[in-house]
Amino acid sequence: MKHVAIFMFPGYGHVNPTLELSRFLVGLGHRVTHVVDERYAADVLAVGAEAVVYASRRTRLGDGAVTGEDIGALGLTFLRESMEVILPRTLEAFRDDVPDLVLHDLESFFTARSAARAWGRPTAQLFPYVASNEHFSLAQEVFDGATENVQRCIDLLTAHLTAQGEEPDAVWSLMANFSERNLVLLPREFQPRGETFDDRFTFVGHSLASDRPDTGSWTPPADGRPVVLITLGTEVNDHPDFFRTCGTAFADAGWHVVMTVGPGNLPAGPPPVEHVEVHEWIAFRTVLPHASAVVCHAGMSTMLEALYFDTPLVVVTWTPEDRVNGARTEALGLGRTLPGEGLEPARLRTVVEEITADPHVRRQVTRMRTALLAAGGPARGALVIEGWLDQHAADLLPAGVAEGDRR
Repeated sequence: MKHVAIFMFPGYGHVNPTLELSRFLVGLGHRVTHVVDERYAADVLAVGAEAVVYASRRTRLGDGAVTGEDIGALGLTFLRESMEVILPRTLEAFRDDVPDLVLHDLESFFTARSAARAWGRPTAQLFPYVASNEHFSLAQEVFDGATENVQRCIDLLTAHLTAQGEEPDAVWSLMANFSERNLVLLPREFQPRGETFDDRFTFVGHSLASDRPDTGSWTPPADGRPVVLITLGTEVNDHPDFFRTCGTAFADAGWHVVMTVGPGNLPAGPPPVEHVEVHEWIAFRTVLPHASAVVCHAGMSTMLEALYFDTPLVVVTWTPEDRVNGARTEALGLGRTLPGEGLEPARLRTVVEEITADPHVRRQVTRMRTALLAAGGPARGALVIEGWLDQHAADLLPAGVAEGDRR
């Protein structure tokens, strides 16, 4: 039995993709401990892992178009929280229970890499979104034109390192966009510049559960109308105008509409028409087998789940990362992209009907689904992590001693 610690940014789209990896690692006989915002502790415990919890102060991105500077401000807030709350909590919780391997996403670099250095343990980076290497940088795309908050992060880190007696240039290795070991939770075929990623990067396709109990049920309309699932995920769903636009776009009952609007966003009273369902949340895997299209922001988990069920995409963009994923969706022929600001109902309806009728889109979606499944998913991801654990154990052995000879 070996011990893995996982650090992820406190957002559903970051934490949720790690849960199936944890479930498989626990099934292989290892211990997994997530350092996690208290909102996600129950999800972690449900897969058999352990949780070290804290109460995050992070805010949401809010409504309207999101700029790189907005994301930089969120990153600065989380960096301060990592320094003041998460790292001290981590060092205390693992004082007598040091993990063998530290897994983390880019946003959690400070706590994960600082703790790993203190413990003398290896790290590996998890990408629940498109990965970065020397040839492609998601951070550069997201923060293009943003300087103020990025510089504040650099200054804060530099001050921290120099106070620790380190050289200021150490900030660049601490902030590195990738590691020597990287696990990417999407297919290589979706990755921008995917051909440039070497064997430091393992693409496992997805992190979805093949069998997820207690997710409820959903019954499609008996009249056979096509179904469209509409969602803005958990981070940018404060757009009531968008949901009203969707209701207008599909007002004539030609489609059956399933909308998820997010906690606290349900409108007062029932929907005005029977062919429109409005939920705070619904398990997508109960609807997707019956859906002809998905309208979503470019959250990677939603997009991959749609592709897993062979469903084409209409990607509505508000953030710089949305635009990266949306551009990739169009380049690969998996659907279409529309800007969230100023979206007209007729335009949305037309694009949904175009992608569902386009045989090229259907073929490309099936091709990506095949690649997604062939990459191995969370089962393969867990075996890759186990291989890193075994390698670390072997590296600790005295020269000339085989691992089987350990006592």
